[in-house]
Amino acid sequence: MTTTPPERIELDQLVIRRETDDDAQGVADAIASNISRLAPWMEWAVDSAASVDAQRSRIADAAVQWNSGSVYDYIVFDPSNNEVLGKIGIHRTAEDVLEIGYWLTGAAEGQGIATRASSALTMIAARMDGVSRVEIHCDAANARSQAVPERLGYRLDRVVDHPVTTSHQTGRQMIWIYDAAR
Repeated sequence: MTTTPPERIELDQLVIRRETDDDAQGVADAIASNISRLAPWMEWAVDSAASVDAQRSRIADAAVQWNSGSVYDYIVFDPSNNEVLGKIGIHRTAEDVLEIGYWLTGAAEGQGIATRASSALTMIAARMDGVSRVEIHCDAANARSQAVPERLGYRLDRVVDHPVTTSHQTGRQMIWIYDAAR
């Protein structure tokens, strides 16, 4: 058991690591070039999120959240060319519950990256002290996000009403559960 996840995770041809201020430009560029794909699903995906200053501020906030144990935010990148492929994180939603969230660039989709990264974080989160379950939440219409927990053996626990904040959301959020006691 562990109280915090590692700051760096290396998988075949993929690195997941805690962000630093030096990542602001790469993340801003990834958001800017993918804003039209992200905005229909993610309310934070607005033009201002693609600025380096906005990313520096978010990364500074993420460091505070990491140190408090509420959010563990990572960048996903290809070490062969230092290309930002997306982001993934672990968010504490209750004392014993952690949620995994993720997004990828269009170029990274369809290669199993979200599944591999989510699998690694699921195993880490499930071994953290006091955690009884790990969750992935997604809109009922977001088939790509839904496929990740399905592939990883999560079970659909429930579908709940959720405020619609973007153009493609249905207001129905799927809550997928991974039992940490497995």
